[in-house]
Amino acid sequence: MQCECCQAEIPEGIFKCPECKMPITQTIAGFYYTKPIQREMRALIEEQSENIANTEQLIGMTADYLVNWDMERRLINKMLKLGALDAMIAAADKDQAVNDARELMMTKGGASEAEAEFVLAVLTYMVKQAYMSPLAMKEEKKKVEEEPEDKPVVIDMDSRPFKRSNAMIHRISKRIFVKEGFTKIDAYCFDGFGIVRNITLPSTLMCIEEYAFTDCKHLAVVEIPPSVKKIEKGAFNLCVSLWKVNIPEGVLELGDNTFLCCSSLEKLVIPPTVSGFGENCFSGCDNLEMLVVPQSVKYIGENCFAYCPKLVIYCYENSYVHRYCLQNNIKFKTTALGQPLPTGDRSRANADN
Repeated sequence: MQCECCQAEIPEGIFKCPECKMPITQTIAGFYYTKPIQREMRALIEEQSENIANTEQLIGMTADYLVNWDMERRLINKMLKLGALDAMIAAADKDQAVNDARELMMTKGGASEAEAEFVLAVLTYMVKQAYMSPLAMKEEKKKVEEEPEDKPVVIDMDSRPFKRSNAMIHRISKRIFVKEGFTKIDAYCFDGFGIVRNITLPSTLMCIEEYAFTDCKHLAVVEIPPSVKKIEKGAFNLCVSLWKVNIPEGVLELGDNTFLCCSSLEKLVIPPTVSGFGENCFSGCDNLEMLVVPQSVKYIGENCFAYCPKLVIYCYENSYVHRYCLQNNIKFKTTALGQPLPTGDRSRANADN
């Protein structure tokens, strides 16, 4: 068995990873969503520990993390109010702590044995305490089949989304740091965050969903990590102060409205993996003066460069983009095939202060 957090091997009969010390997840009979709830409650503690001063605040935050499990959330919150977590923390002996919490839930809280074991499984995982419930369901070992070495790797971009609820605690922050481990910025996550000027994204990020940063009027600098493979439509729509952003190699397309009305954007280099631009992708970028476009781009949507009076596109001679510029009366500068395109590197002092 492998640890879900660090992928280290966990010997049979051991309930806690020897490397990262995380307990193993388990499914309690009658509660088939125990594992995802365990993960979400642990994520709550990791991300909100500085904002949790008491049990009431913890209970209040469960609504944002357990949005899909109303019944289970109500049960957990009921037992938290009863003092199940306090009983676990107060006991010096960990085994006694579990017994005290179980007895409290079943005698004073009226919980059934299965309900008490479910809450125990969640709370012990949340505080990184090893515990294997007697009601944990045994899982059949999956038969390992030989697979071809060239089988493509499927990337699960939904494994750890950074949600709107995660972002809300940064609503009045000028600088935002998204912690490592998140793989996706959810759609509309930072929509309308008018104060943020600089955001640091994790090296684990793979996807920026649609309109994730739309209308962040003071966002000036975004460093997108090389791990990102998808930047969906409208991601930076109406970011009127954005002047520095990079598109990492591996991104395949820039969708509709990606940089719509980013009026401070002046220079941008497109990597050789991008195949096309959606409608209105750069429309309204009235200060965009240098766009470096590789030969890989074979599609440009309607009104992609509307209201870009200063724009000069740097591209390869006789490429699709070169022909597009000729047909649409867009200024361009060409480079002979085989020669490097300009880099567009520049800096701006104190831009993110």
